[in-house]
Amino acid sequence: MPPIAEGRPMHALADAEVDALWLSGSHEALAELHRRYRPRLEAVALRILGERADAEDVVQRIFLALPRVEFQGQASLWTYLYRAAWNGALNVLRARRRREAADAEALERALFAELDQTAGPEARVLESEILGGVARALLRVKPQHRRALALRIVWDLTNSEIAEREGVPLATVGTWLRRGREELREALGPMLRDLRLGGR
Repeated sequence: MPPIAEGRPMHALADAEVDALWLSGSHEALAELHRRYRPRLEAVALRILGERADAEDVVQRIFLALPRVEFQGQASLWTYLYRAAWNGALNVLRARRRREAADAEALERALFAELDQTAGPEARVLESEILGGVARALLRVKPQHRRALALRIVWDLTNSEIAEREGVPLATVGTWLRRGREELREALGPMLRDLRLGGR
């Protein structure tokens, strides 16, 4: 561990010196670590997640846990934080993909809840093809727009309830729903045209 020069301002210290001060319990060093490392860690998380808000949440959780971590200084603190940001972002990405898959499945069920279960074999084959087309179309809807549609169609939530659940302004929910419908309509366009032509 490098010696820490007395009398120098925190911003003038090297990273290793600030790390050492934090390990010794300095609250001022913790604030300096946040100032130095937060933008770099958010950039790491953003590369994985592609959503700034999610990246900021990952890094915020890391810094909230930092006073309690069992970091012993075997590697540099930056290496430890980098790994934490990388792993945290991957966990969020996995959870997001699981949620998106569940949303898409729920939307499919809701959109086809009224299909005639007594239909003949040919009709059931057609329904199966339509269901597959809807599933593929839903994958082309942006994730946040698809989630808003699922909350509206499947769970029958109001715009206000969706805004509260997702932690976004009410106007944002309206935008997500409108764009989600537009994206779904556009993605379904070729299949709907085929069905109209086939019905002639």
